[in-house]
Amino acid sequence: MASTPGWRAVREHPGASPAEMAIRAGRAALAAGAIAPSQVGWVLHSGSGVQGSTGWPLHHHVQHGIVGSVGNAVEVRQYCAGGLTSWAIADRLAETGGDVVCTGADNWSWTDRFATSRSVGGEPFSDAAHAAVVSTGGGFAQILGWGTASCPEQSDAWRTREAFHETATMADYASTLEGVGRGRTSEDTRSSFRMLQRAATTALAKAALSPRYVTHFVPHSSHGGEPYRRLARVLGLPWAESLHEIALGHGYLGVSCQAAGLMHLAESQLLFQDSIVLLLAAEYLLSATAVVLYINRPPEVSTDGPTLTAA
Repeated sequence: MASTPGWRAVREHPGASPAEMAIRAGRAALAAGAIAPSQVGWVLHSGSGVQGSTGWPLHHHVQHGIVGSVGNAVEVRQYCAGGLTSWAIADRLAETGGDVVCTGADNWSWTDRFATSRSVGGEPFSDAAHAAVVSTGGGFAQILGWGTASCPEQSDAWRTREAFHETATMADYASTLEGVGRGRTSEDTRSSFRMLQRAATTALAKAALSPRYVTHFVPHSSHGGEPYRRLARVLGLPWAESLHEIALGHGYLGVSCQAAGLMHLAESQLLFQDSIVLLLAAEYLLSATAVVLYINRPPEVSTDGPTLTAA
């Protein structure tokens, strides 16, 4: 992939919609955990890119496809950080009754997935979906704490169209990304880094842990590993070059980055009882969410075609 330095491949699933992919992942997650649809109180859905036509409550379509008419559903619209943020929201929702299914999906077969990577140094977009079940009992992992932070003053630079009713194209996004790069100041960069620090340290503080207890750090993916490589160095987190290389070989997974990283650790048999995993997601480097997981036991991993599950 000469036009996308650092990235070696992308994952493509032509012909499938994000909704179809999310439903398949959600059903697999419930089956792996032996959880009945009747136990589910909420379905939270997220995506980085286009999910469906304007006005269509896609989150309820996903809900119906996974659990039927049980519970309720909502879409978490936080772009690339939405997947991990939904886990934080689910952690609270599960306390009030009912398991929560968090789904995230993207499919870029409708457009040029290399538009930004080829022209302005962005990422090549891969098709991916994931699902996680958050409950108050069972499971191979437990959420110990989470933290969020943002730089909302940086949001206006990402406006792709002036008129609110106009639909942005991939070309609009590429042009906006280029403009953000040109206009980004050193103070913006420092603010974004401090934001990542706040999210990570808040999550660790809620978990009552120091960075030295973290056994695995699963950050968002980027072609050179920055600014997450530097964050690991500053906070004393374990940086795994192998995990970074795996990400480069999959392409940019958007809302599924952290779930994919966790699944890689599970599949590689790197998760043991008492392991501590710090997951970190970012949205345009102006919003961040971190989640600390405690591994109760090594997960059992199984495959069914392209679907990989851990329970």
